[in-house]
Amino acid sequence: DPTIDTAAANATVQCDGQGNTAALAAWLASNGGAVASDACSNVTWTNNYTELSDGCGNTGSASVTFTATDSCGNTSTCQAVIEILDTIDPTITCPADTLTLECDADGDSTVQGNVLIANWLASATATDACSGAGVTHNYSPTGYSDGCGATGLQTVTFTATDSCGNTSTCQAVVEILD
Repeated sequence: DPTIDTAAANATVQCDGQGNTAALAAWLASNGGAVASDACSNVTWTNNYTELSDGCGNTGSASVTFTATDSCGNTSTCQAVIEILDTIDPTITCPADTLTLECDADGDSTVQGNVLIANWLASATATDACSGAGVTHNYSPTGYSDGCGATGLQTVTFTATDSCGNTSTCQAVVEILD
């Protein structure tokens, strides 16, 4: 049998959102870094890679067996795992400006005020290279600091979470003035 001089090595790469085809192809083409020799003939390599497991977003892993075969059909094998991970937090963009509203008798709970607040809250966005990212917030209609009358400030924390559980936060302020 051919001699495995250097066994294949595990590989971990950061998710690129495109299937990491270049990194995966390079790892497979290099036989995971494995090296084999044979005293009688050249060695050819094959592997049993089919697909990555289904992880979060565009991540996953595969256990691959690399087979070194000499010209007489003798074989030796080694195994390694390639894993595509997403450990990078999504990028979040908060509303650019403080939302300032004029007080009314209900603390700006008018339909117009509620629409302005809803649009302001919806203006926070998130992106992630590996998967989609959703944005949540902790805004509460009753969460304003006590100002005079029905006025006050509220610092709103926006949180972006990708499908692998990575998060980013930012804050913005909504205020009601008289």
